[in-house]
Amino acid sequence: MARSAHPRNVGSHGIRTHMTLPMSEEFSGTRIAASARSTRRKPHFRVLRRLVSSPKGAIGLGIVAVMVFIALFGPFIAPLDPYKQDFMATLKGPSAAHWFGTDQLGRDVFSRILHGAHTSLGIGIGGVAVAFLFGVPLGLAAAWFRGWFDQLVMRAVDIMLSFPDIVFALALVALLGPSTMNVIIAVGTVSIPVFIRTARAVALSTLAEPFVEGSVALGCSPLRVMARHVLPNMAGILVTLSSLLFASTLLTASGLSFLGLGTQPPEPEWGTMLGESRSYIRSHPYMATFPGLFLAISALGFNLLGEELRNIYDPTAAKTRRAHWFGGLAKAARRKPVAAPTAIPDMPQDVLVVGRDLEVSYLTASGALPAVRGVNFTLRRGRMLAVVGESGSGKSTLLRAVGTILPRGQALISDGTLAIGGEDVSTMTPERLQQMRRKHIGVVFQDASSALNPVMTVGAQLIEAILSGNPMPKAQARSRAAELLAAVQIADPQERLDQYPHQFSGGMKQRIVIAIALAQNPDILLADEPTSALDVTIQQQILVLLRRMQQESRMAMMLVTHDLGLVSRYADDVAVIYGGRIVETGTVEEVFRNPSHPYTRALRAAAPRLHAPGEGKRLSAITGDPPMLGQFPPGCSFAPRCGRTHGRPLCQTQTPEPRPVGGKLVACHFAEEV
Repeated sequence: MARSAHPRNVGSHGIRTHMTLPMSEEFSGTRIAASARSTRRKPHFRVLRRLVSSPKGAIGLGIVAVMVFIALFGPFIAPLDPYKQDFMATLKGPSAAHWFGTDQLGRDVFSRILHGAHTSLGIGIGGVAVAFLFGVPLGLAAAWFRGWFDQLVMRAVDIMLSFPDIVFALALVALLGPSTMNVIIAVGTVSIPVFIRTARAVALSTLAEPFVEGSVALGCSPLRVMARHVLPNMAGILVTLSSLLFASTLLTASGLSFLGLGTQPPEPEWGTMLGESRSYIRSHPYMATFPGLFLAISALGFNLLGEELRNIYDPTAAKTRRAHWFGGLAKAARRKPVAAPTAIPDMPQDVLVVGRDLEVSYLTASGALPAVRGVNFTLRRGRMLAVVGESGSGKSTLLRAVGTILPRGQALISDGTLAIGGEDVSTMTPERLQQMRRKHIGVVFQDASSALNPVMTVGAQLIEAILSGNPMPKAQARSRAAELLAAVQIADPQERLDQYPHQFSGGMKQRIVIAIALAQNPDILLADEPTSALDVTIQQQILVLLRRMQQESRMAMMLVTHDLGLVSRYADDVAVIYGGRIVETGTVEEVFRNPSHPYTRALRAAAPRLHAPGEGKRLSAITGDPPMLGQFPPGCSFAPRCGRTHGRPLCQTQTPEPRPVGGKLVACHFAEEV
């Protein structure tokens, strides 16, 4: 693996991890090899599992499978000869002898539909293939060569798209003559611009990535760059587009056949059969009903399949993860809110948030996977709780749960209790949750640039946050917005209100995000790595600002960060989280002065310090990697990386519960060992 070549890796926040494999028996080489083999097998069926787990995808896939079966085997299962004429049985309605009736020449409609499926679907497939084979290469070439070639291709695309599809196809068939092959060419040509524009847009984005620029710098040919880097990154999008275009291509081809410009009689084809039924639509409507029904169902099936494929492959869309709709959804669904929120008794006045045995799970096709497991914590007024740990340990998930902003349909509180302001979150109505979120919780996100709308002025965004659920005159709201900017130490606040986010530096953008979070005077302030994208001096300023405003307003604050130095200087309490569990918590002084959990000690040892004993030596490293979601080892999650577990099966079989050790709560069987 790539990591094994570089055994020591230093993160941007000073925490070093040692990329060697754990030596415990639980993670032996045999198991790792078996896991790798199973992981390689999974991608082959991942898309199919996602399709089947969604009602839309399952229905679409089922319809497409049935239509493909009919197209392949229809001529063999047709009960009668689709070409045989019987003038003694013309225009007979549906019966046991003729399930869909007969046409004006006495031919069996059901047999003609089965036999014509391969022609109708074949035209759709052929049209998409023509569009794909011409459109994708042209789009890639336009993205690569740019300049005059790109302009020429895109202007031609604009001209082609200015005509309605059916009119353009009619003109082409009129020039080429009516036939099945000419219909394929016509409907394929109509769809070429769609593939050109899609391929060009995705290719331009991919070609700007550093890994592609590196390949070009190394001398890779354009063909190799496109084949190895660009096409694999757009494969999912092209598959989705092909599925969606198939339906429109099928309907366009059937429209041409309906007008007599497609497949010619006596060949059975659904559009042609609709055209032949025009004279009998009032007296014998079944002749148009059944071919039209098969066309509609086929188009519906491919549209449903394409929509679900877009949900799977689109990296920018918010994918709604559902438990399996055959029964898993009922197990993973959130508990229904009751009419009135349940109050939590005996909560002290200074306690604003309490979590008890809290579990937060993400919904996947295979079920709910817990990311935060059995967590207990408290947020008190006027105090800052810092949550620290490696990436993937569950810090941001815990913060989002407290902020009631878990991604809808993707994650939920699956067990335990989360109480905010003395009310159980699981029993709140959506209206009460929205009110709680608006009035009592402020959130400072990690990336200030993405947290601000680039097309709205800073003042408009601040005023929007101020007026949300709090109507007041706009002049008063603007005055309040200027006060907030002044409070976060932005000079000339009245003038700055009319500027856009791109006119501010990174540190000033983060100050604006803090001002928006404070717009409603919240009781709880949540900060998710608010300084990770800033330089060291700006980090200091932002943390000083947050700490000052938190103390002035006596807010309860949760800070998620990797930087132990910032925690030691600004936080009151700290919770060290690993594998979704809080392994050690207490005051900053107690935890950092005398850490008891091996993971806390390893984090402290891995953080660089100035003027410390042993200065100039290599920093110690944490062996192994953090556990992946859904792959937590039995017993203590840290056991595979811990030096205390050798010869102690208790660590690998029994999960340690937090217990008091020297003024802290520590989840370790051997916390007293130094």
